[in-house]
Amino acid sequence: MDAAKIGLLGAVAAALIAALAATIGPLTVQRRKERADSRQRLEDAVARRIDVVNNAGVCCRAWLTFLVRVLEDAQAGRVLPVDDFDEKSEPLRSAAESALAQAVHVGYELLDSELAHAMRSVESAVRSALLNPADAPLDQLRDRANAYFEPREVIRTHMLREVTRLEKPTDPLAGTVFDSRRLPAR
Repeated sequence: MDAAKIGLLGAVAAALIAALAATIGPLTVQRRKERADSRQRLEDAVARRIDVVNNAGVCCRAWLTFLVRVLEDAQAGRVLPVDDFDEKSEPLRSAAESALAQAVHVGYELLDSELAHAMRSVESAVRSALLNPADAPLDQLRDRANAYFEPREVIRTHMLREVTRLEKPTDPLAGTVFDSRRLPAR
């Protein structure tokens, strides 16, 4: 092969290599950017899911704490008038129910769950107790309400674990006092 052909072949090969480099370089950068964007979107989605779960936990805890404090005050002789109770409890209940409803966006049906029913039941019992505190079993009501703090936290922790591990949502109430399979038929 003469030198001219070798030179031409070398020039063509160099041009091909340069063209490949000019194409592959930007494609590699683009792919890296897409992967980084995808990772960021996933992290943002997980953060939003964590916020939904935490909000449900915080709102339910605030509502339950209010109910327990009202009972403790009633036991101490500081009975909250029912109108004041209604005024203070309604926004807490609404916030908790809204947060439980939002949990559906992360795969948890909690608004009509035994957890929500139990919380509403305690609120109703507290309201009834305030109407007639002398005859109300305040100790029992307080103990009942206090007993919901731990399983409520177990539920929140269960959901957070699944959300952060990107696991498919399961029944967070399973194994708690709010597990509908453990309750007698209504």
